[in-house]
Amino acid sequence: MDFFTVLAESREAFRKQSRIIQGFIRTLPGFVDGYFYEKKDGISEYNYVTTAVWRNQEAFESAGKSISSEFQRIGFNPQEFFTKLNVKRIRSEYDRQAY
Repeated sequence: MDFFTVLAESREAFRKQSRIIQGFIRTLPGFVDGYFYEKKDGISEYNYVTTAVWRNQEAFESAGKSISSEFQRIGFNPQEFFTKLNVKRIRSEYDRQAY
């Protein structure tokens, strides 16, 4: 899961780039599902959350390598992008359990 704080003036560019990245992630082996959440209400500094569920740890690790390679191939540097748009991101890994 990634949690983002995105200023109003950066939202369009952030959403556009996120959709491009998500389109690539969906093609990777072991991808189960993923969602892009935009905050509607409530108290939180984070106004966007993305999730990706992977078949297993091996698929997750392989995806990370594939994503890094794709970013290099297309010349995309996430840190530069976030700095340019003044986006704050926190990335966390969670184990998913049904309730």
